[in-house]
Amino acid sequence: MKKKQAIRLMSSEAKNLYKELSKLESKYVDFNNMESLRLSIDKDSRPNSENALAKFQCNIQDIDIIDTKVMKITPKSALKDRTILYLFGGGFTTGCPFNDLPITAHIANSTRATILCPYYPLAPEHPFPAAITNLFSVAKSIWENEPRPPLLLGESAGATLALSLTHLFQDNGMAMPKCMGLLSPAADIFNEGDSSRFYKNQDPSLTLESTELVVQAYAGTADPTDPILSPIYGKFNSSYPKTLITSGTRDFLLSSGTRLSRVMREAGVDVELRVWEGMWHVFEYYPQIPEAAASLEEMSSFLNSGF
Repeated sequence: MKKKQAIRLMSSEAKNLYKELSKLESKYVDFNNMESLRLSIDKDSRPNSENALAKFQCNIQDIDIIDTKVMKITPKSALKDRTILYLFGGGFTTGCPFNDLPITAHIANSTRATILCPYYPLAPEHPFPAAITNLFSVAKSIWENEPRPPLLLGESAGATLALSLTHLFQDNGMAMPKCMGLLSPAADIFNEGDSSRFYKNQDPSLTLESTELVVQAYAGTADPTDPILSPIYGKFNSSYPKTLITSGTRDFLLSSGTRLSRVMREAGVDVELRVWEGMWHVFEYYPQIPEAAASLEEMSSFLNSGF
């Protein structure tokens, strides 16, 4: 019998990139020289970010919101009253809005929305709860000046912070966004679950060692079940935003997304989890692979439903 051709496996581009990324060191913490590590990551990210700006015809400018610098990303075809609050990733210790432009410029172009991306404080210089405290202040100011709550979107650490924000909105009687997109969230800061054990050598972006250092730098001695630190422990209900979570079969944090989607669904939240074959942690960050564009287009369609 002739074997059927398999469909929807990893693209050849993804297979090649996976091999290249697997040769590199996954590092988010260097207690001896964080500045050098961040500059190196920024330098490596710059070409893809510059290409994204040109491809998706977005304008960027840094604005100030209550003494916090915020990158404003505006697509050429922006529509009025379409705003997304986006939180970048990087293990709470690295990253910046410019590095995430392969994601945000694509989303801005496809949704015709203006994206606001704060430069939140990073650990280990600013451990928990510095980042979420800063972001909640920024969000309150944005909420007060927008005709309706912006949508929420984040990747990795930024997805965790976005989810934590919804708990603070709930606790403080603020209006919830209609939709929230979470790309590979770390819903449990200590990464309990099978994927952190069985995938520890399969994800080229995250390792057990790198995540343990992140926890040490960011969480310190904080209560691991604090819902603002590990938002999976929060009290969800049906008032929470309609949520789309993305992950991959090689994502070190796949269990985080799987557990989170179940907790939210059981609490009455309209939530969907998309797991991409062969993909790793925040694969959407890499414009070289067709899976990234496909996932971001799906996320854009989802977000468009919230405007």
